[in-house]
Amino acid sequence: MTPDFALTLWRADLVRFALEDRQLKTGKRVIANHAGWLRRYHGLDHLAVLFEQIEAQADQLSDLPRLVYAAWFHDAIHKSWRSDNEQRSADWAQAALVDMGADEALATRVHSLILATADPAGGGADADDALFLDMDCAVLGANPDAYDQYARQVRAEHFWALPHSYKKGRAAFLTRQLERERLYHTPAYQERFEAQARENMQRELAKLTR
Repeated sequence: MTPDFALTLWRADLVRFALEDRQLKTGKRVIANHAGWLRRYHGLDHLAVLFEQIEAQADQLSDLPRLVYAAWFHDAIHKSWRSDNEQRSADWAQAALVDMGADEALATRVHSLILATADPAGGGADADDALFLDMDCAVLGANPDAYDQYARQVRAEHFWALPHSYKKGRAAFLTRQLERERLYHTPAYQERFEAQARENMQRELAKLTR
């Protein structure tokens, strides 16, 4: 997804949710962050995939604007060497949405959902949250080539990490995920992605621990 197309989507969301972004300052900043050269995976293409999934399943959602703006903001701040990206992104989302004219309840729901992405195993507050978390993790169950590309992109985002340190940290992450009883919260995502996700992660883990 190009920055220009992303801005078109941002404008469309402002209209359908009756919000206002003066001179598109917030939208341009969010999009510029996603388009940064360090964003090998957590960038505009990841946003595009999320939006495709949200729109395809919009009829299952009780709170569409919560998921749309959680998508826009959940990686709005992403620095791979920091551990507070979700907190900072959530705080920005909450303040920006109120400034854009959203009611505080929506801003709070978006804030909570973004925080939930820091630990998807928790499942969020309700069915909408669970579905969003599954969407965000769908790449784990992609076909092997797409998963391997994702793994390379994540490694590239951690360009600063020495090989041994990266392998150790990534292996620990994969091990934690594989120890979960279920990777996905919703039946549809479990059926479609669970088995392939475990196969993908086990394959990556084996490479890292050789």
